[in-house]
Amino acid sequence: MTLLVLATLAGCTTVSDITPAGDGHYTVTTQVRGGMTSWGEITASSLKQADEYCRQHGKQMHQVDMQTHGVRGWTPQEAELIFACT
Repeated sequence: MTLLVLATLAGCTTVSDITPAGDGHYTVTTQVRGGMTSWGEITASSLKQADEYCRQHGKQMHQVDMQTHGVRGWTPQEAELIFACT
């Protein structure tokens, strides 16, 4: 029973590949299906991926825009980050 509850709360998280968006910007999207994941955790996942990407290129990540979609516990939640490495 405890495992079932934990699985339900955890949900399934996927993070997209980082893709060029033009004008020196990139995008990365974190999506959570099911569970009760906070928006803070979802947006932090996208920010972490972007930061790691920029660091690998010897640069700093700067957030350009962040869009969120979905309703926690009802529909898939998505956080789409647009960022630049400078």
